[in-house]
Amino acid sequence: MNMRQPLYSLIALMVSGPSFTGQVIAETEFADLESSLDDEELLFGEIPSVFSASKYEQKVTEAPARISIVTADEIQRYGHRTLMDVLNTLPGFQTSYDRNYNYVGARGFGVPGDFNTRILMLVDGHRINENIFDGVVPDRGFVVDIDLIDRVEVVRGPASSLYGSSAFFGVINVITKRGRDLQGTEISAAAGSQSSYQGRLSYGKRFDTGFEMLISASGYDSEGDDRLYYPEFDDPASNNGIAGNVDDANNRNLYAKLSYGDFTLSGVYEEYEKGVPTASYETLFNDSRTRTWEGRAYLDLKYQHLMENGADVTARLFYDDYWYNGDWAYDYADPGDPPDEVIFKDEAEGSWWGAEALVTREWFENHRLTLGVEYRDSLREKQVGYDRYDVSLDLDTDSYTWAIYLQDEYRLRDNLILNLGLRYDSFSTVGSTTNPRVALIWTPYEPTTLKLLYGTAFRTPNPYELYYHDNEITQKAPDGLDPETIETYELILEQRLNVNLSLVASVYHNNIEDLLALTTDPADDLLVFENSGDATATGTELELQGQWESGWSGSVSYSYQQAENASGERLVNSPSNMAKLNLIAPLVSDDFSVGLELQYESGRKTLSGDETDGRVITNTTLFSRNWIQGLKISASIYNLFDENYADPGFEEHEQDQIEQDGRTFRLKFDYVL
Repeated sequence: MNMRQPLYSLIALMVSGPSFTGQVIAETEFADLESSLDDEELLFGEIPSVFSASKYEQKVTEAPARISIVTADEIQRYGHRTLMDVLNTLPGFQTSYDRNYNYVGARGFGVPGDFNTRILMLVDGHRINENIFDGVVPDRGFVVDIDLIDRVEVVRGPASSLYGSSAFFGVINVITKRGRDLQGTEISAAAGSQSSYQGRLSYGKRFDTGFEMLISASGYDSEGDDRLYYPEFDDPASNNGIAGNVDDANNRNLYAKLSYGDFTLSGVYEEYEKGVPTASYETLFNDSRTRTWEGRAYLDLKYQHLMENGADVTARLFYDDYWYNGDWAYDYADPGDPPDEVIFKDEAEGSWWGAEALVTREWFENHRLTLGVEYRDSLREKQVGYDRYDVSLDLDTDSYTWAIYLQDEYRLRDNLILNLGLRYDSFSTVGSTTNPRVALIWTPYEPTTLKLLYGTAFRTPNPYELYYHDNEITQKAPDGLDPETIETYELILEQRLNVNLSLVASVYHNNIEDLLALTTDPADDLLVFENSGDATATGTELELQGQWESGWSGSVSYSYQQAENASGERLVNSPSNMAKLNLIAPLVSDDFSVGLELQYESGRKTLSGDETDGRVITNTTLFSRNWIQGLKISASIYNLFDENYADPGFEEHEQDQIEQDGRTFRLKFDYVL
């Protein structure tokens, strides 16, 4: 390929060129600023760093995006059980649950049929979105136990200029703990409502030789809600609308992370099973045979080396497996005939490998360049659908993609940064695409930062959207689909009010073209994916964050979002207003605290044109550590006031609204041996 020689030359210049002093100057100035602050300001006034916005560590105020960071300490003190709990606390994010899967919506978009394909999910930089559905299971089926998370970095806005497909509404990078964070064996046990039990055994250590390891095994079992009432099925033939003991779930997870020198090897094996109580896809109601299984495994070898001249070289080689099985119980008999109960089986298997290499370094004193290349080879994209009568789908495809990207952080002045990014992606299935990102970051005064952002992103149709059908029982394959694209404009103000308080405000506008959605074809009443047209979203987010030396911390936020289709109609599953309060208050000392969450959300439009009721959900957690040396205890109540609320059902559901859990509790123990 004729582009190789200039590419190799540019990499060589970045790695082996002369060293520059721009970073040293910046660090010296920051050190001078720190020396003028007292101890409290050093502790509570420090600006946090983020990696995921630019693929290198930078201050949040210099990142070309709106950033949120959630730490392991906050996860413990708020009693978060899954990644969904974490996202529910953040401005601009809403979630929904159909009692089979959890779905993440962002800035007004929660598109029906979307298995979390529009947010790129990473674990330590490793892509988690799989190659069949392009989806992620962000609840109990997530690939990493929540106790192993060191922090969660949330980067809002399109990021295809660095990450390619699926970085549509944002990137969520889960940074895991290291062996040194445990320094021994840790045992965890939890029990809660709905006969839910969880256990974990972890070992981590950093040895004198420099070798570091973390190994963990965890499991979760729950009987779920033993009595769910759905009025759509209120008939004696379907148990009067009561689904009993069909909401169970279980998860098994193994995780390992080994590091030595510049190399880190990480691996995951995870499997998740869930009963489906809603009789989705026209299955038999109250039938425990209808259930889904998902599994995931990967190995990721990462090399990272900081050279003497300041060039940071990173390379990654990985291999992934994904599998899915679904059993769906149907009655094929015609009305009036004897029952003909059949299990329709869905199966999917995916495997892929890939590699990525990037170089970041200071150049010409005021430029920081990042150059990267990426390749992914999807070896297997197998989808099978069959019952005892027929095989409706037996498809095994493959595909590949490669990309090159370049980003330049250009310091026009000491207080003015121009961030330019560009990525070219080539796909064997849908051709190529180029996506830019431009950010102007201005700090007129030390506590004030203004960011003006522009970017585009895309998402390619996945094999499930392109090819899936079930012999026209409920769903058919589309004639053809185009990639969907987004163009975003955003203005952000980040203001430090004093050493304890900071304010973040943002205004954004999103334009989406060729939005992919699962719809019902009125001609034959079958589900089908289609490019449903264009959509826009305009909104604002305000957040006040605080942290005090006494141990108090928290945030309060408000989000307004107006998401509409091309006809000006409000989008389904899109709340217009959200307000969230997160508060940690020490009781007696910092080792004994209470965490409080209040989450208000206005109603969401349903597929029928109706609207769910607005709701206020309150969660609270009592947390204690070192009451006995090495012991952590937390007691949590979720939906404290037993709010009755529902999420919209989607095209595959008979229910227009799906009722959510009332008050539940959990008691959790963690002990370090």
